[in-house]
Amino acid sequence: MAAPGRPPRVVFLAALTCAIASCGMPRATPAASTTPTPAPAISSPAPATASPKVPGGLPDLTRLDQDDATAVSRAALTLMWIVDSTTDRSQRDAYQRAIPLLDEFYKVSVADQPGGVVPGQWIEHHAYARVRLTRRTPEGDVPADTPTLAHRGWEITVTPTGRDGWKGAPVHVNAFVTLRRKDPSAPWRVSAVGTA
Repeated sequence: MAAPGRPPRVVFLAALTCAIASCGMPRATPAASTTPTPAPAISSPAPATASPKVPGGLPDLTRLDQDDATAVSRAALTLMWIVDSTTDRSQRDAYQRAIPLLDEFYKVSVADQPGGVVPGQWIEHHAYARVRLTRRTPEGDVPADTPTLAHRGWEITVTPTGRDGWKGAPVHVNAFVTLRRKDPSAPWRVSAVGTA
């Protein structure tokens, strides 16, 4: 898992690629050696089509309590991991849906990550990623929350699920989410996601 205080690690895309391909446990991408500096706003392309229509739906950001670090981390991970072969070209489209919940530094650090592709087997079965999150206590020496810094641990289970009844092998990943905000009255934003 990512250690608190380290620069953001870009690992969820590699992990999601494995989940999409049902290839087992994810590989972690090495952490950057320096803290990124703010860059101009990223103009990323929007998903090719509309948001997925999956059972349970996507988190409704207009109703999300953004003063609750746990709620923000859950919503961000859910958005990052739900990929739908009927609407998405790759997991990059899922990431784009999570952009509103990421801080500026994290947006920059993940902007150049490869997008992967939705496998043909998923397309054949009109499959999507069924995502289940279970709260976990982060391992190691994790500092207590402060008014502007919080850490949350989650176990993510991703099951490729076809709309025709097909199911792929589930993938289990532990995620460590770091959240920050500018001041105690500002909304929480995800500043790093580490997976193992």
